[in-house]
Amino acid sequence: MKVLVVDDSLATREIIKRTLQQFEYRKLFVRCAQNVSEAMKLLESWQPDIVLTDWYMPEQTGLELLAAIRSNDTELPVGVISTIDEKEKILEAQSAGCNFFLSKPFTDKQLTTQLQPIVEALEQQEFLTEQAVPLKEGLPLPKTEQLERLMKKNISEDLILRPIKAQQFDESKLPSVMAVYAERSTQKIRVIMVLDIYAVCVLASSCQIIDKAEALKAIHHNEVHPDIMKACKEALDKTAYAFLDNQSRMSLYVRSCKFVSQTHPKIEQIYNYPLNSRIDLSCEREGMAQGKVLIVGV
Repeated sequence: MKVLVVDDSLATREIIKRTLQQFEYRKLFVRCAQNVSEAMKLLESWQPDIVLTDWYMPEQTGLELLAAIRSNDTELPVGVISTIDEKEKILEAQSAGCNFFLSKPFTDKQLTTQLQPIVEALEQQEFLTEQAVPLKEGLPLPKTEQLERLMKKNISEDLILRPIKAQQFDESKLPSVMAVYAERSTQKIRVIMVLDIYAVCVLASSCQIIDKAEALKAIHHNEVHPDIMKACKEALDKTAYAFLDNQSRMSLYVRSCKFVSQTHPKIEQIYNYPLNSRIDLSCEREGMAQGKVLIVGV
């Protein structure tokens, strides 16, 4: 999830950035702007999920930035962080459409407490009631409810799968795990699954007890312990028979399961698959952030 920090003070930008990088629930990708002009360019090119802005800045204020955002987007969460503490000013910012107002100086906990419900609400907005586009015939892709039933039966009753909006490739998709499903007889690749690091940890922790410190290390430092990879592969193996070849009526198997730490044209290409050849899912269990899975039929 991407957060844009707008403040003319380098010290304040660094303080906020440090706090965001320590946010445990979900890894936050942070970029900074020192004025409204820079912020507007990043809003267009980077498309952040959350904006945190100061009020008083040279040339244009954070309130002017908020007004510019609200003229085009009424939903983008915007928090105002300022030395201002007058009730009238706070009400003015709230009336202009800010999601929260935080007065400086603030503690890490005060900021993360404001962010937590916003992050969770953004996750909820990803859900769909059903697959967006009917799948092309002949692809060995299961229905979401079928795959969920198998995961509950063979991995954990706590697992929940839900269809989500089509994902786009960006920096939040790395690191990830790519699993390749193939026909047993011909070894022909039929399905590719990409799991973000949250989905990997959700599945792994459903198969065996994963230390919280190891899960956080995987999420925030891109270091996946071999036990996490092994448990994730075990979970995928247990549900591989959900992927059934329509002609042979034989189930596929997981031919490979690899950790992907750097961007590559092939993984970007997977995220560009048409809607009728892909399934985008959230993978969840209580107490953990939403994981995301992309499954494509090839």
